[in-house]
Amino acid sequence: MTDRPFLDELAEITADAGRVGRLARTRLVKELKPDGSVVTNGDREVEELLRGRLTQLYSAPIWGEEFGYEAPNVEGQWVVDPIDGTSNYALGSPLWGVSVALVVQGKIVAGCVALPDLEEVFITGEGAGVHLNGTPLDPIPAGKIERHDLVGYCESVARRELEVPGRQRCTGAFVVEGTWVMTQRFRGMLGIHERLYDTAACMLMGWELGADVRYADGRPMNIPALQEDVRIPGPWLIFPANSNFVAHAK
Repeated sequence: MTDRPFLDELAEITADAGRVGRLARTRLVKELKPDGSVVTNGDREVEELLRGRLTQLYSAPIWGEEFGYEAPNVEGQWVVDPIDGTSNYALGSPLWGVSVALVVQGKIVAGCVALPDLEEVFITGEGAGVHLNGTPLDPIPAGKIERHDLVGYCESVARRELEVPGRQRCTGAFVVEGTWVMTQRFRGMLGIHERLYDTAACMLMGWELGADVRYADGRPMNIPALQEDVRIPGPWLIFPANSNFVAHAK
């Protein structure tokens, strides 16, 4: 599941899903979910493609944002966010993406993020590093986050009034902030209350590039607990190793 043919096929599936999303936006239909968030025909069409293609690649239950939760079994669990940054997508912003990951025996073993409008595809596998459009990425340099460094985090994190290093940036799409840490466009990022389908691919990328992926108070991530239909219960981060950051209230 982490060999090159498997990862190449996963990257192709995710890129194809991104192309479906771009096409769907040319005939956009927007709706509001019961929670007030936006959903589009693109979200549904992308997830439909992913559900068909991923189970052909590897047969495991699928937990997707639009068509619901399937519990993991002995084969594992696919976790799928068909369009992360739906509001951006619906308004024509290029800052959106498709995120797919495979979790087996409580470990994230493979993941892919496509940023279709930016023409970037990030693919990772356990022990395989991270590749961007076929080119391997360098490890994330260790060390503290300086005052001038950019750190991605949203209003929900800011409202926690944590003393966060660097300068805040919010793209409106988790997968953009997560992958931009991998390229060091952002030095780090903090999240809160996402689900595993939003985050799993970027979490594995962070681990593969030597980053610190954990809760902001220092606790390790518990991936099996997040495989249930739950949100991540507190602030968490992808920061450089040895940043020495632990969350403290202002």
